[in-house]
Amino acid sequence: MPDDHETNQIRAHAQNLLRDGTVGSALVVASGRIETPIPVQAPDGRLHSWFVPVTVGNQLAGFFQYLPDGTFMRFSSFQRRAGDLTGCPAAADWLDLNRIQERAEVQRHPDETSGKPFLTYDRTPDRLVWAVPLTHARGAVRLVYVVGEMVYMPPPEGSFG
Repeated sequence: MPDDHETNQIRAHAQNLLRDGTVGSALVVASGRIETPIPVQAPDGRLHSWFVPVTVGNQLAGFFQYLPDGTFMRFSSFQRRAGDLTGCPAAADWLDLNRIQERAEVQRHPDETSGKPFLTYDRTPDRLVWAVPLTHARGAVRLVYVVGEMVYMPPPEGSFG
């Protein structure tokens, strides 16, 4: 895994893009806060990219995504209208691992325990999800995906949609 120096560089780059107005609405540029980069794991467990949240107050206004080498991939906003945060998810729905794990509990069977969430994607890298492993008493592990307030089972491998 990359060290703190690398994540600090990614965070600083995101901060610069936001502050110079390259991305984001005027509201997000003025009030946005760059949070700690979170690793996004590929299905094989390798580092795919970095998710860099942008919060305004207690809402997730958008995020940056960077490749492992620090190359800027994209900025995505949750704002529907530039000066308005209505519809933006609660930051805790994306950043509070306890809340994410608790959300996954709705899919947990009585003989399973839930593990630590990790950020990954659903079939394509532009569909970021939190995966929560549910481990059966006999050792079998299945994943549950959490996206904000939504919880679902991953689709079968090779499926589209």
